[in-house]
Amino acid sequence: MNMSMIQSKQIQSNLNSLIAEEVLAVAQVNVAEHEKIAKAKQFLDRAFPLNSGSHQDVSSYVVYYQHLLAFFADGSHSGLRQPKQFVAFNGTKDSPSAIVLQDQGCHVELSFDRSGMIGARDLANLEDVQIEAPLSMETTEARSSASRHWLSLLHAGMSSANDTQDKQFTAKDGGDYSLKNIVNL
Repeated sequence: MNMSMIQSKQIQSNLNSLIAEEVLAVAQVNVAEHEKIAKAKQFLDRAFPLNSGSHQDVSSYVVYYQHLLAFFADGSHSGLRQPKQFVAFNGTKDSPSAIVLQDQGCHVELSFDRSGMIGARDLANLEDVQIEAPLSMETTEARSSASRHWLSLLHAGMSSANDTQDKQFTAKDGGDYSLKNIVNL
């Protein structure tokens, strides 16, 4: 009986050790994911600052007429410091599934998915931030007719079902806004 009790305790100890290792591994992934989201939002704060507040604290984004508004948990809101940086969106104005920002000819797409792998854990449901990568020092006209290369800040290294695609958005003035020949990196 003592022998079976010792074996049972050893099995329980091994099981607890395995569970602890798994919990630690999941926690490390969550910390790394949280850090990626924080760094992506820091990038947004630098490149696309709000009039007041930080993208870190935004709970939702809304398109109001031709402006992007960021709402905070306390009900306050803020627009972009440079409203012209907002160029297009997908989805509905009160709950966009994607927002396209532009600065100096380069686009940045924010995608939202409340049930996504990352979006489900983010206050604003931010699933990804993709940056149009400059290929060389070419003119804006030349870049618009060439392939666009995109880098994902939150899904780096993960393959996409749509690695090459054309994307259609609604421009902030209600017209069509197209980004053709997108290649995700």
